[in-house]
Parts: sequence; C-alpha cells; structure tokens
Amino acid sequence: MKILAICPAFESTKVALYENYDHLWTEIQGYSASELAQFPNIVSQEDFRLGKLMELLDMKGERVNDIRAFVATCGILHPVEGGTYIINIDMLQDLASCKYGMIPANLGAPLAMRLATAAGSRYAYVVDPPVVDEMSEAARLTGLPDISRWSVFHALNHRAVANREAVNLGKKVTDCNFIVCHADYATSVAAHAGGRIIDVNDVDNASGCMSLCQSGDLPPIALANLCFSGKYTHEEITVRLQRNGGLMAHLGTDDLGEIIKRANSGDRKTSLIYSAFLFQITKQIGACAATLGGKVDSVILTGGLAQYEDFCVRLSNLVSWIGPVVAYPGEDEARALVEGVIRLLKGEEEQKVYA
Repeated sequence: MKILAICPAFESTKVALYENYDHLWTEIQGYSASELAQFPNIVSQEDFRLGKLMELLDMKGERVNDIRAFVATCGILHPVEGGTYIINIDMLQDLASCKYGMIPANLGAPLAMRLATAAGSRYAYVVDPPVVDEMSEAARLTGLPDISRWSVFHALNHRAVANREAVNLGKKVTDCNFIVCHADYATSVAAHAGGRIIDVNDVDNASGCMSLCQSGDLPPIALANLCFSGKYTHEEITVRLQRNGGLMAHLGTDDLGEIIKRANSGDRKTSLIYSAFLFQITKQIGACAATLGGKVDSVILTGGLAQYEDFCVRLSNLVSWIGPVVAYPGEDEARALVEGVIRLLKGEEEQKVYA
C-alpha cells in the first residue's frame, strides 16, 4: 500500500512516498522568491504547488492511481481531539478562509484532497493538527476570566513519539502515561494520560518555558509595564515574545550547538543562560508529573534539540527521578503522518470527522 505524505512549508513542500512503513523516497521542492512573489498569500499558491507535485510524481515515475492514500500536515482549525481525520468540505472551507489562522500547512489538506481526487477519489487525511486540544476545563482556566489557556503545539510529533514509545514498552498507548518534551525553536511540554494530552503549554502564545526563540512565561506585571512603556508597538512586542525571545534574546543566537560549545568552553554568561533554559524545562516537566499524579512510564525528549547529546544528558540528569528518560531526536513529520494513516486502516484507531 503506497502512501504519499505532503508537508508544505513557507518556501518549500516536503513530499515523501512510503510502501506501508517502508520509506521509498523523500523530496523537498524549493520555490524561488520570484515564483512566490506572484501570489498575495499562502492559500493562493494551491494550484501552483499542485502543479509542482504532479511534475514531481511524473519525474519519479509514479502514477497517481497507484497511490492508495494521501496524507498531509494540517493547518489551523478550531480545536479538535487528536487522531486521523478524513479531509472533508468543512475542513477545506475553514483552511481556505483562514478564519482560525494562516500557516503553510493550511495548504496540506487541499493538496492531498486534489491528488486523491485525481487518483479516483482515494483516501485523503490529516493527522493530529496543531490545534489538538484535550485539556480539561480546569486546565483551561487562568487567574483572569478574560484570558483562557489554549492548546496549540507540536501535536503531530507528540503523539507519534508517544505511540512509538508505547510499542517499545510492549504496551498500548491507552495504558501509558508519558511526559513529552518537544524542544526546538519553540518548546512544548505535555502530559499524556492514557493516549490523551491533558495539559500542554501553548507555543502560539509563547507560554511555558523559554526556548531558543520564545520568551516563555514572564512575570505578568513586569510584562504589562513593558507593553505600556512606549518602547514597543503591539506587533513588535508580539514578535519579541514569539520569535526573538528566549536564548536568542539573551545570547544573540538560536544555534544550540554553538551555545553548548560556548558554555562548555568557559563562557560564564552563556553557561548561566543555558542552565536557566534547562532549569525552566525541568520545572515544566515536573509540573506535568504532578498533573499525572507522579505516575509516569517515560519522559520523552524529542524535537530538533534532542539531537544534541549534551542537552539530553543534562536534562536527563535533572528529571530522571520522575521516570525513565528516552530520546526520539528530530521531527519526522512524514513518517508520523504515514503511521497515523496505517493505524487507521489497520483498525487500531477510529477515523475522526471534522465538523
């Protein structure tokens, strides 16, 4: 059974073909600035990117009719439960209108659906959109009725590594409690209880621990004073919190390899900031442990930063008292998408419908 995975990004589309779990090939189609300049926004690029995908399949000698299922990363929808969703008209309309937000992945579902239609109405899916929200009402409340906590995070990779770890433990994911830390430019730490993600920080709002580029939680009165100081516009403070905060703000770089090198060579400032970074992640993991009542099968480190041994060793030393620490480096979106489809087609999960 051939499955094609589609992962749109700002200036490229990653495409991968699998035969069941076996990876056949991956291509990243890059687009030039001049090619993209003709389009006013991301969603208007649909026909252009579809044409490029068809050209790629032709170049690879792949007949679209030979592909059984098409799956894509999903854009911003209203909050949903985790799982694999059949692409339907409600989903396509919400993604096209960008009523909940606009990111490159808004193109994923329409591209997968159009390829499936060209193949004769084959299966077309998205898996674990970034808006997976399984938090309780209590977890959603804050100290101000004007503000609620929301769940926007690396849901696809979170659930993928949780499923893989459950298999490695010889258990069903519904019988496991995990803490998953996806550390990258933004860092999300979540409590997984019996296959549901019951608590997680919202990376869209730069909440939680500081990361490579995000500020994380800040003292509220001090933040309010900064916002009204006249130093920043609303847009400027938002960019500072979401994309220019964290280690970037302190050290002028978001390259963890360089930060580790500087810290280990005796740079006292870098060493202090790096330690504070690990300290904040530790607190976030500890909070999730409390949410799970201290019953944790594994603490899972994943995302781009899990590729650094120094990071994993230091963090493991800080949190290993909570449970066994394992690492699943990187974020293999294509593989995670394919695994979601296979779980569905094998009857291990029920198909979800967006409405």
